[in-house]
Amino acid sequence: MTAAMREAGEVWPGTGASVLYLPVEGQVPGGALSDRESAVYAAFRLEKRRREWLAGRLAAKALLSADGPAPAACDIGMDKFGRPCCGQALVSISHSNGWALAAVKPGSQFLGADLEKIEERHPAWYSDYFHPAELASRDPSEATRLWTVKEALLKALGLGLMADPLDIRTGERVMLSGKALERYREMGSPRYSVETRNYPAGFWTAVAA
Repeated sequence: MTAAMREAGEVWPGTGASVLYLPVEGQVPGGALSDRESAVYAAFRLEKRRREWLAGRLAAKALLSADGPAPAACDIGMDKFGRPCCGQALVSISHSNGWALAAVKPGSQFLGADLEKIEERHPAWYSDYFHPAELASRDPSEATRLWTVKEALLKALGLGLMADPLDIRTGERVMLSGKALERYREMGSPRYSVETRNYPAGFWTAVAA
């Protein structure tokens, strides 16, 4: 874990979360993984999945170890909602088409991040995952941006795709319903912000915190 990697993390002012991107390369730096994480890494059968998992963990550890702890000491497990965490610190990890990112916000109990490549999709995707009022047209870039918002929120809620993406209605004001609303209330209805960026080139990223 290099100092350059740790310094590459940037705080997004809209959410207060630190975000770091890393390319998916698949090389394990010495002392980066705990014994438990090394076993998880070795158990992956698909090389692509192994490399994506590793890049996401390395990005998260670079952020978590910025204040001094050794990367291997930052063992990333899961909390009761299935969200990645290191001790009491929530972590959110995403990867897409050769890139991985991690987001960390100390003290936050509501954190989710998503990274998606902008690309044309099957027509059914637009109708299955978006309310008609959310999209003025089937624009791949705007649809991808809104999809990252939904994914980031579903991760922050610890639901993933266990909830219907239509339970989150995007727009000037996000509206929750169904399982998403139930989980949000279970968490105490925390206040949060969502920030999106068209980065890296050809991708959208959303962070909810």
